Amino acid sequence: VYGVAFSPDGKRLASAGRDMTVILWDLDSRKPLATLEGHKEAVTGVAFSPDGERLASASEDNTVILWDPERRKALATLEGHKDQVYGVTFSPDGKWLASASFDKTVNLWDLDPKSLKTEACRTANRNLTCQEWRQHIGTDMAYRKTCEALPGPAQACN
Repeated sequence: VYGVAFSPDGKRLASAGRDMTVILWDLDSRKPLATLEGHKEAVTGVAFSPDGERLASASEDNTVILWDPERRKALATLEGHKDQVYGVTFSPDGKWLASASFDKTVNLWDLDPKSLKTEACRTANRNLTCQEWRQHIGTDMAYRKTCEALPGPAQACN
C-alpha cells in the first residue's frame, strides 16, 4: 500500500495499492467496501474531496482518476503528466485538484462543474447522446440537455 486517505466524515478509508487498485474500506467493520480498478500501473496516492463525493487516485501510469466513491465508478481519467504521478490533493472548496508528478510538474485541474460544463460544450459543440447520458450520468436521472444553446438528441431519451 502506497497511500491512504480518510473520507471527510471519517467513515471510510481509501488505500492506494501496488496492485493497480484503490480499495475503499469501512472503518467500523474494517472490511473492504469496494475495489476500484482502472489504473494500468501501481496507484501511488489517494485523496477525498472536502465533501466526500469524489476521490482522486494518482498512478505510475501517468494519470489521475477521479472516482465517485458512492457509486464506485470512474468519473474521469485526467491525462497530462509525462511521467508517474505520486500525489493528489483537493483545494478546500473542492473546485481544484492538484497532482504532483515525477516529471517535475504540478498540474492544477479545474473541477468546478460550471467550468467543466462550459468547456465540454465548447469542445464537443453538442449535447450528450442518450447512450452517453446513460453511460456517464446513469439512469437515476432523467435526460436533460447539458448545453442549453445547442440542439438535443434527435429522439427522446427513455
